[in-house]
Amino acid sequence: MSAPPPPSKKGPGGHYSGANPVPNIQKFIQSLDSEKKERDSKIEAQSKANGTTSQSGSGAEAKDHINKATGVPKSRKSVTDPVTGRQVEIEDVDTDFMNAVDNPTVSAFVTTYSI
Repeated sequence: MSAPPPPSKKGPGGHYSGANPVPNIQKFIQSLDSEKKERDSKIEAQSKANGTTSQSGSGAEAKDHINKATGVPKSRKSVTDPVTGRQVEIEDVDTDFMNAVDNPTVSAFVTTYSI
């Protein structure tokens, strides 16, 4: 007697039939959302236990950025560094270059080469 054929592989790459239908987008989304309700209920329970409720779910309220009025000269500006997020002061280079244009100086740079 011969051995029975191996069972068909179910899932991606298997043979599709009535017992193993071709997946569609709706079933895929439902499989992703199956655990979402449980996660959402746990997060809501934690936020109620902590006494915080927020619509965004992050627990932190967004605040407007307020520039501090520091005594910086007109040639300097206080800006937020996009990498570090800290307030840094930058200097307007136009004033330095304009001073160099208005008052040019000749610098003596002599180099002697010996061959």
